Amino acid sequence: MNDRVTEYLLRLCAGVLTLAGVVTVLVGYVQLRDEADIVLQLPYLMSAGVGGLVLVGLGALALIQCQMRIQTRRFGELTDQLDEWKQAALAEIRSFLEGSEIEVEISEPTTTVKMAAKAGSVR
Repeated sequence: MNDRVTEYLLRLCAGVLTLAGVVTVLVGYVQLRDEADIVLQLPYLMSAGVGGLVLVGLGALALIQCQMRIQTRRFGELTDQLDEWKQAALAEIRSFLEGSEIEVEISEPTTTVKMAAKAGSVR
């Protein structure tokens, strides 16, 4: 499947899960607000409250997965661009070095070394 379609579906899934979680928590609250006895409030709290938070968490995970896919694709594109730049720079350096001539000049040792060598102090 195309990366753009996958990212769109992940974002859609994240939005739907988050919206479902918020609606679940709100429905639980509407049913819970009229109950005065705490024993009657616990089933709504457990089903709607925890279930809604789980749905919101799953929506956040889907959004994080989508962002990770986008960052991975961008990192791959950047790595490819850097590899192309590196190859172009190396080719330019090779062509420069192949076309250049290096001149080396060998000179006699300095007089201080010659005198020390004649005196026998240099071994």
